[in-house]
Amino acid sequence: MSHKNILTEKSPINQFLFKLGFLLYFSKPVLKHIEQFIKGSIQKGYKGTVTDIVLLSLANCHRTTFGKFLSQGVWNITFAWRAIRKFVVRTIYECSSSSLPIFAIYDDTISEKTKPQSKAINPIAEASFHHSHLKGKQVYGHQLLATMLSCGKKVLPYSIERYKKGEKSKIQMVCDIAETLPSSKGAAYGLCDSWFTNKQVINAHLKKGYHLIGALKTNRIIYPQGFHIQIKQFTQYIEKNDVCLVTVNNSKYWVYRYEGNLNGIDNAVVLLCWHKSAFKKNGALHAFLCTDIELDNKTILEYYSKRWPIEIFFRQTKNNLGINKYQVRSTKSIDRILLLISLTYIYCSIHENVNDSFGKGLILRRNQVKKDNIQWIYESAKNGISFETVLKTMKVA
Repeated sequence: MSHKNILTEKSPINQFLFKLGFLLYFSKPVLKHIEQFIKGSIQKGYKGTVTDIVLLSLANCHRTTFGKFLSQGVWNITFAWRAIRKFVVRTIYECSSSSLPIFAIYDDTISEKTKPQSKAINPIAEASFHHSHLKGKQVYGHQLLATMLSCGKKVLPYSIERYKKGEKSKIQMVCDIAETLPSSKGAAYGLCDSWFTNKQVINAHLKKGYHLIGALKTNRIIYPQGFHIQIKQFTQYIEKNDVCLVTVNNSKYWVYRYEGNLNGIDNAVVLLCWHKSAFKKNGALHAFLCTDIELDNKTILEYYSKRWPIEIFFRQTKNNLGINKYQVRSTKSIDRILLLISLTYIYCSIHENVNDSFGKGLILRRNQVKKDNIQWIYESAKNGISFETVLKTMKVA
């Protein structure tokens, strides 16, 4: 009895792939392997390996077969990303129809790997040293640039790409992604940290009808009353009566608003912020830029806080979907793994009963797999399938 009796054409995973239009792009064997990845990677005990996928999905194949699907399989990753983005945009548009703004959120993370010995025959391709802001040092692995689209409570991955040293810069990568963003039906904003807040990224978003809200390094130059000065130096002239108290997400901040030009930027709002208890204390200053000068201080800071879900996305994919534990070695396999992880994240997040929560969706999807397996065992017993066959199919023989 083959595994196809468990993963049926009416399975929730198959129906999800149908909604994405994958049935138009890929053959049945490719679709079956994609189903197996999703089913295996959402199970408790998944550690990011190909062996885990085969065992936890109850796939009727050897791990080398699945490995070849990733490294040599005939399926076009460009078509897959195109279908994913269309689905994400369609889902986000459903929210924006209620006049909620759309956010394109950018950030990077490192999928850390163990540095191979100099004599290693097959090291992981294109891994190198990158600076980790989290650890404050250089770590070995792949640097990943992610983009998520958000509207209301919906936050879905739009792309994940490896940064390749010696090729496009991360700035150019963000500009290229911005060119693919959906046209906005209303207000739309790009959200980023200080690494990406520059003229190139701003202009790339303005061309698509998006304003940019980003963090700023405090050594950036502003021109209050025409004087050239760094933000951190300018703060010595700010007094208590120059700032206002703003409440954002139940926290209070002292905020100074500058509106004018910066180097390379003709006109924008810059907010200088301190927590209520740390006005002008060393290390307490945070600065933010917004190209939409019509927004008030509170709204700018509230919109910037919408960037936080991408940090949660990195944590959830590392803890649950193995984005930092994959052991495939070729670049093609790695890029396909990143796509399949994004696909799985979306599958869990859009469950109708989870209110756009990946964590709740993951639990419900796991339980659905358990129910499907139990249902298959029940049907097998009714149809006279031998106990030995059931044990073999369930990987407990």
